[in-house]
Amino acid sequence: MRRLTIDGNTKLGMQVGTFNVPPVKTCTPTGWCLTGWHGKPLCYALRNNCRFSNVVRSCRRRLKASKKADFVERVTKEIQARFDFFRIHALGDYYSVEYVQKWHEIVRECPKTRFMTTTRRRDLTKPLVELNTEPNIIVRESLDTDRSVPEMGLQFAAVDSIEIIVRGMDNDLIVCPGGCEECGYKCWKDHRSLIFPVH
Repeated sequence: MRRLTIDGNTKLGMQVGTFNVPPVKTCTPTGWCLTGWHGKPLCYALRNNCRFSNVVRSCRRRLKASKKADFVERVTKEIQARFDFFRIHALGDYYSVEYVQKWHEIVRECPKTRFMTTTRRRDLTKPLVELNTEPNIIVRESLDTDRSVPEMGLQFAAVDSIEIIVRGMDNDLIVCPGGCEECGYKCWKDHRSLIFPVH
């Protein structure tokens, strides 16, 4: 049976696993995401390597698997066997209350793994805030220039072009250097809000 989790890469580091689902179909994109740069997407999930047919197929396969009864068991076993750090959704987002609850079960079953995730799903605020209460996960609300004010009661992850919105909070922000190993995985360990460059 093919694995559902994905090994790390040069940006994240090889000790970081990921799980992705299709963007747009599962998230609530803004104009910034879809047409923010001369009519082209600024969301990296809609550009470059992420648009390769194998990546698109992989996200669809994982979305389908996430709806099956054995999803929690399969992903839990894979994470426990392989990863110290785990990124839920480098591509895509939570798509239902039940799906958030499945991840809540996985996070509880993997207490030695640190999880990090971002979300635009304000319609799923309650279960996502509950997920964020687990000690080994950080859930951040994703902001951009079209949605620049946090509303979910979570820390946020914002593109650096809207840093002016949060001026005065500089001491309370993590500034992403662009490589996870370079900063020692602060996103997973530090519950502050995050500013990151468009990539």
